[in-house]
Amino acid sequence: MEFFVGLDVSLDETHICVVDEGGRIVKETRAASEPKAIAKAIRHQGRRIEHVGLEAGNLSQWLHEGLVREGFSVSVMEARHVRAAFAAMRVKTDRHDARGIAQLVRLGWFKRVHVKSLTAQETRVLLTARTFLIEKVTATENSLRAALRTFGLKMGSVTRKTWEARARELAAGNPLLEGIVDAMLRVRALLLDELASLDGQLMALAKSDPVTRLLMTTPGVGVIVALTFRSAVDDPDRFPRSRDVGAWAGLTPRRWQSGKTDIAGRITKAGDPRVRVMLFEAAASILGRARVMSPLKSWGLRIAKRTSMKKAIVAVSRKLATILLAMWKSGTAYWAAGRPPASAQDLAAA
Repeated sequence: MEFFVGLDVSLDETHICVVDEGGRIVKETRAASEPKAIAKAIRHQGRRIEHVGLEAGNLSQWLHEGLVREGFSVSVMEARHVRAAFAAMRVKTDRHDARGIAQLVRLGWFKRVHVKSLTAQETRVLLTARTFLIEKVTATENSLRAALRTFGLKMGSVTRKTWEARARELAAGNPLLEGIVDAMLRVRALLLDELASLDGQLMALAKSDPVTRLLMTTPGVGVIVALTFRSAVDDPDRFPRSRDVGAWAGLTPRRWQSGKTDIAGRITKAGDPRVRVMLFEAAASILGRARVMSPLKSWGLRIAKRTSMKKAIVAVSRKLATILLAMWKSGTAYWAAGRPPASAQDLAAA
């Protein structure tokens, strides 16, 4: 007889439910949210565990790797699908969630989430830390602007290099403001130093990776965009068609159809929001700042002319994701007008 396991994971404790192939509950228990503790709880002499399922979350990738090492077949389940399956649940508890997940695993009514490689996870941690530091630098600058504005002192338009000098100039002559500005600028300088350190790590990572360098041959795609896309996709072969990546990134229109009603809405915004933001910024750069007139830019400008620039940026974002994945799969660099294609091997040797 085959058995199926559902795990409802929280930070400290995991609720476990084991069901047989007929759906009958065989065992319910709890264990620490550790791979070895969970494996010990679900193992039983003479019981063949067919499949273990858990919902995507903060600990899911780590638990997946640990349970696979323990010899189990494990699937990480799409959180939105699990929530939709439990929508009719009158009483929602961790115990009931574990039961529901076990039944979904038994029936196969779930969408499996790709578990990223260790390299991709490390890159994403670096990118997350960089985003955090940028947010804190911006928050520090905005807080200081607000403090100065209280006294009628306006920063005006300044660059990152002239920011500190301008703040000290405005606070000069007021001991209280000078103390506040000095403290905030020390914090800002520390954040900028750490941000520069992370940028250096990301730059070195991009230079050492042929795939990232290949993606960076596209106009508008720099180190951060290329690394974000590379770490999020991780395995290009999980997309049968290159154009499928647009829907995965949430850049395709919503649609609601029933009978004679057929409504096409805005983009779905499904998937990783960071990838979508990076693709949007790259598309805006292609249509705005990029000087190279590529086929992608001319196509986007034609869309902007007949609709709007915002819609054109979304369209270019979607097409850019398709192009990047196709480049990755084929190992061919971006071919702008008058430029021959280069293979990934040529880029690696450059």
